[in-house]
Amino acid sequence: MSTLFIVGGGLFGSLAAAYARRKGIEAVVFDCGREGSASYAAAGLFTERWAGRKLHAHYLHALPLLEQLYSIQPILLSRERRDAGSSESLLFVPPSVILEAAPIRQQVTSVGDGWLEAAGRRYEGWVYVAAGIWSAKFLPGLEVHGKAGAAFLFPGEREGRIRQTAAGRQCLAFVRDRGSTYFSDGTAERVYTEEHDRQSLSRAGEMGLSEPIARLWGQRPYTPRGPVFQRIAVRTWLATGGRKMGTILGASFARRLVEEELP
Repeated sequence: MSTLFIVGGGLFGSLAAAYARRKGIEAVVFDCGREGSASYAAAGLFTERWAGRKLHAHYLHALPLLEQLYSIQPILLSRERRDAGSSESLLFVPPSVILEAAPIRQQVTSVGDGWLEAAGRRYEGWVYVAAGIWSAKFLPGLEVHGKAGAAFLFPGEREGRIRQTAAGRQCLAFVRDRGSTYFSDGTAERVYTEEHDRQSLSRAGEMGLSEPIARLWGQRPYTPRGPVFQRIAVRTWLATGGRKMGTILGASFARRLVEEELP
């Protein structure tokens, strides 16, 4: 059986590696640690409503894999402002349990049909390119761009809360990792400035959060016609365009790759 070589240790790549191993396939992940990977700033929250009609099939496809590998956790966020007193139930898988713990920290310089090269060495097997906004390097003509945003960690563990700020946008504050409170207002901009940070921190302040201990910055990959899963050679595949649904799409694509595409 061939080895599955994966370019990118974010949510897409890590989910594919974990599921391949569960199915008895050796998987090796390459990730050179580029600044701006969106997965490390991800909240890890999802719900069927957020998937919408366009991604509903992916949502249903993803849940069994996520439950099998990590056990999905329910999380309840209290609503603030207009809907104060109510709450919203979401599902949660911490990114920290998904992301590949020890990828090979080498930059992949080229990819072909069933091979990749890194640090002057060629590796042969199956190849899965899951490199986020950098995927276009391996598929000329691929339209993908980043929308940047920042999340913040604050000291202490606070009660989970959600606040609507505009149509389709909300602020989230909850314990993503032990010992801290994660905050995000969903900002995603092609041109991200310090003013966006100030606005986000102001919104965090309105929820009683001050003096952040960490800033988590990343660029979500966007593709113009929705998420991409494509066979680009006989033994090579590429997936990107996770936007704000990286956990769901990464899991759905991992099932497709391992169950339907690999010989």
